[in-house]
Amino acid sequence: MNETYSIHTIKNAMNILKLFTKENPEWKLSEISKQLHLNISTTKRLLVTLEDYGYILRDSQSKRYRLGYMFLHLSEIITTTMEIRKEARPVLEELVQKLDEAVHLGVLEGTDIAYLDKIESKHPIRLNSHIGKRNPSYCTACGKIMLAYQKEEKREKLVKKIEENGIVRYGQNTVASAHELITQLKEIQKQGFAICIDEFYQGISIGAPVYDYTNEVIAAISVTGRSNRITKEDIPYFTQEVIRAAKKLSKMLGYFN
Repeated sequence: MNETYSIHTIKNAMNILKLFTKENPEWKLSEISKQLHLNISTTKRLLVTLEDYGYILRDSQSKRYRLGYMFLHLSEIITTTMEIRKEARPVLEELVQKLDEAVHLGVLEGTDIAYLDKIESKHPIRLNSHIGKRNPSYCTACGKIMLAYQKEEKREKLVKKIEENGIVRYGQNTVASAHELITQLKEIQKQGFAICIDEFYQGISIGAPVYDYTNEVIAAISVTGRSNRITKEDIPYFTQEVIRAAKKLSKMLGYFN
């Protein structure tokens, strides 16, 4: 299957999903085919695939299609993400005021860390990061936190995937192997924080886990700055403040240890 055909197929599938609205929540196969100017067999194949993945449900009696329960799952993720960011904002603002370095709120997306929020410092030289940016998890403080606190089986699968994709050495201290990464992750989980020095960014990054009411780690908070601003003597205080901020946000999200 060539790339052009694959993209065209995805577009057709997306167009099917867009047909379902409050006004028209259910459709017959023939109606979908007519609306999108697709032949019946193509439409049927697309619907079967969407049904297999939970995006579409077919009523066995009426033979009509409607959106599947996967959208409930996805909407829950979006709602949770929006809630985390809203609750985290004042915590991040307080942290950046104390430390005057860039702070991030990150979540795991595949093997990457994605930044839900970022507040920049007042320094003229700033980090190349922004809300929505994705960075490798294996060489960032937020990323290592999220990897470290996954259940063991999932963590091993993620590390294996990272290894398969290729570990890129962005800095002089970037991990060189999956074995080294796993060793670091176990230590991070034990100590409750992550410190990255010259791994992805040329500087120091410190991260801590954010829990929710289910006692699961759902996000990470980090502070990042250049080595000429965050000295090794500063690390204990910065670590303490990042952990304090993460605990405060966790409590706001219903976590009680």
